[in-house]
Amino acid sequence: MNNPTADNLAIAALVLVWLLSRQLTERPLRERSPVGLVLIVIGAVETGWYVTAYPLTWRDGALVAASLAAGVLLAAVRAFTVRLSVREGRIMRQGTALTAALWILGLGQHFLIDTAVAAQLGAVTVLFYFGVVLLAQQLVLVRRAAVAGLTGR
Repeated sequence: MNNPTADNLAIAALVLVWLLSRQLTERPLRERSPVGLVLIVIGAVETGWYVTAYPLTWRDGALVAASLAAGVLLAAVRAFTVRLSVREGRIMRQGTALTAALWILGLGQHFLIDTAVAAQLGAVTVLFYFGVVLLAQQLVLVRRAAVAGLTGR
């Protein structure tokens, strides 16, 4: 029999490995990236299915929102651990070991909500979480590049 929670955790682990490999590899900084939006949509659909079967309490919703807020704050901090440079007229970005550590810390704080909310809600909402914090980090990185005068070269 399929275990949706185990499936979500396996998918979350794969997404985390994929995100970390992309974060730690030097790549061009794009102003817009569809990855965060795709993760939000998939995560919202999964969360919607879950909530249909297991209605959330006000407290559950508040704790998920608090986890997202903490994740966005960590994403903003994490964005300042990413190195920005210019190569051949393109803005390049590359995360550091601290970037990776902050990703893991953020994911850990998100899964902490499972200790206080409806069963496995952290696992169910993890893709939504990844999408939100990825977009937040991207916004801060693009703003950092603009403030540093790296855009428009």
